[in-house]
Amino acid sequence: MAILKWLLRIVVFLLLLGLAARNSDPVTVRFFFGQAWQVELSLVLFILFLVGAVLGAFAGWSLATARATPREERSAQPD
Repeated sequence: MAILKWLLRIVVFLLLLGLAARNSDPVTVRFFFGQAWQVELSLVLFILFLVGAVLGAFAGWSLATARATPREERSAQPD
């Protein structure tokens, strides 16, 4: 099973590497007040993926702590 997980990870990594290689064209990211940033599309996609992963981790963490709190309070109450 561990070998299958590693093979899947390698395949996903190679697919993402190919996606990054195919999307290396420069793009202009325009910010507010006339600010602009010339960068490769693959870097923009990677940054947006990281932002989404961090936001998802925070949301999952807050849901897990919200679910765990009532359980602890119930077990602390005497019958």
